[in-house]
Amino acid sequence: MKLLHRIARYQLAVTVPMVVLGTVIGYALVTAVVKEEVDEQLEVQAERIAGELQQGQRSFTSNAPDVFIEVASGTMPAALFKDTIMFNAAEQEDLPWRFGRFPVILPDGSRRVITVGRSLANTDEMIGAIALGLAALLAAMALGNALLNRRLSRSLWRPFHHSLDQIQRFEMGGSQVPDLPDTEVDEFTGLNRALSAMMVKLRADHTAQKRFTEQAAHELQTPLAIMQGKLDQLIQSPHLGEHDADLIGGILQARERMGRMVSNMLLLARIGNQQFPASPIDWPKLFNEQQQAMQDLVEEKHLSVELKQASPCGLRLHPFLAELLVGNLLRNAVQHNVPNGTIRILLNTDGFTIVNSGRPLVVPPSSLFDRFAKGDPSSSTTGLGLAMAQEIAVQNGMQLLYEHNGTDHRLTVRGT
Repeated sequence: MKLLHRIARYQLAVTVPMVVLGTVIGYALVTAVVKEEVDEQLEVQAERIAGELQQGQRSFTSNAPDVFIEVASGTMPAALFKDTIMFNAAEQEDLPWRFGRFPVILPDGSRRVITVGRSLANTDEMIGAIALGLAALLAAMALGNALLNRRLSRSLWRPFHHSLDQIQRFEMGGSQVPDLPDTEVDEFTGLNRALSAMMVKLRADHTAQKRFTEQAAHELQTPLAIMQGKLDQLIQSPHLGEHDADLIGGILQARERMGRMVSNMLLLARIGNQQFPASPIDWPKLFNEQQQAMQDLVEEKHLSVELKQASPCGLRLHPFLAELLVGNLLRNAVQHNVPNGTIRILLNTDGFTIVNSGRPLVVPPSSLFDRFAKGDPSSSTTGLGLAMAQEIAVQNGMQLLYEHNGTDHRLTVRGT
């Protein structure tokens, strides 16, 4: 989830309860203020009626629906305010009323209780309208604040997104210098400077590593050739015993393996330098040719190989690199398979997938494409096959992905 969306969610999670709480508190405050005003009016009305009774200007009976005068019995009650519901015959509905009961002692010593009331129908409508208006105002303020924050956030985070775009386009072996200028935000400026320095160092280290690999592999070819010549002379000696021949055979195997490793290191360096232009490839034909080259090992393990093409594969690659890529992936599927296992090759428009049976990995899948990494430590391979396949894919704008579902291993090459 994007950072701006996460911030917006947090703001919404805080704003909605605040709007609800603010509306409830506002409604309660308005209700309290209105009722206090109504109580004061009822008290004033009761005092006026009490004065009229004391002066004999008013009878003890009242025909007004909101005034009741009754004789007090027992202890004089204290002033009391109460809400109730009364039926309105004119409008044929129940309406809210508020009544106040006030005790009064007349000059002759008699006690009366004056009850005065007022309909709250209009008052409740007014309070509801005020509460609704308050809720709308709070919601509008919250929405305006959210929109303003979103706009400001986009403006403030624009340098960050620019830096992120430059980093995503950064290529270790490329020549383009990332554009990470200073900004008006000190934190982003510091981040850009640190990233620029880091990418310059990464590119320099990568270049130095490639140069060292290429030079070391090239320099190793001469002593390996001398070693091969000396071993060939030694193995042809008439005085060579059986035990010595076995030892020399082991040395020759180690020399052959070292020679393959040096050749692969040189190829990796050349691939990294992008010295191979891409062109269309007949992928089914290439897979069949590579399968035939490994037919002896396939038959030795009694493997079943199946090729399916859902649609023509549209990947473009240099023919030599395509041969290396398919050869390394197919050789991996054969060498790490189990007796009587299966290999399925699935071709489609976006790329191809090689699915093979095999034992579970004994190394983390994340290290499978590292140089000199081996899925099976006991294997006699150089550990550069999948690293080379990964380098070919990356340098040609492709992805090499690994999956394992418990029984099968899947290596997928697809365009990006």
